[in-house]
Amino acid sequence: MDINLNLCYDEANLSKLGIFIMTTDKQQLINDAINQIVEKACNQQIQSDVALDEEQLELLHQLNIFCVKQVLDDLEVKKDPRKIAYMASQELKVALVALCLSRSLMNPRAPKSYNKEYFEENINIETLAGNTKNITFKNISEKEVDKALNIELVCDWMIYRDKEGKGIRALMDEKTFYQDMDDYQKGGSPVYEFARFERKYYEHKQGKDLANKESAQEAFRNAIVKETATEIARQQLAAGKNPMELVNLLFAPQDYDYAVKKMLETPTPTPLIENKKLIENKKKKK
Repeated sequence: MDINLNLCYDEANLSKLGIFIMTTDKQQLINDAINQIVEKACNQQIQSDVALDEEQLELLHQLNIFCVKQVLDDLEVKKDPRKIAYMASQELKVALVALCLSRSLMNPRAPKSYNKEYFEENINIETLAGNTKNITFKNISEKEVDKALNIELVCDWMIYRDKEGKGIRALMDEKTFYQDMDDYQKGGSPVYEFARFERKYYEHKQGKDLANKESAQEAFRNAIVKETATEIARQQLAAGKNPMELVNLLFAPQDYDYAVKKMLETPTPTPLIENKKLIENKKKKK
């Protein structure tokens, strides 16, 4: 990763990096040293006290690289590039808090204690020997961590947090295809703003999916009932039923449930006593 910050360090700052001037090309030495620090921070191995699969570990690795890039413009980093790895870890913690909070807001069964402060207290990141970044989630449910570390949420955070983007506006455009969410309130802490959006978008998507599902079920139901009514009508016509009566029954009410029910009704049988009288009258006539 070739990152040229073109920082103007004096010899005192260079000595902090272990660089002593042996050439007139000071800026090149500075850039080389900073690039080495950046490369080392980006290539840290990620490990966690929660069991994660290969895809989730790769997501954390990519998120860590994103966080390194995010802190390069930080004033403290510009004063002392040795802080790159530390500042990137702080940025990574902010990301993990936002992801976990977003997940808890989507889960109606999540404990009420799962707020921003709770996640900040229970998520810890430290750099170990061998250039390893160790992430611990302490008292946070392993299931919640597993759900929070998914590619959609991580990518959403990168869109939202990207310093070259437009924050919540960019995320909203990406998720809603440039359609506003009128009931969403922007602003506040970045962690809360992001989590609120994810919760609101989740509710919006759930409602839309439910409406589509109900619409599809209704269409399927009507199609089945219509086909059933058509088949019954064919059978009734074959049995000599009046065609116009069937047409009126099927289409006038615009209710296939009612039509099928009416066609399935069995004729009321003539009472036996009436049948007996009819037979007796017939005999008398003879």
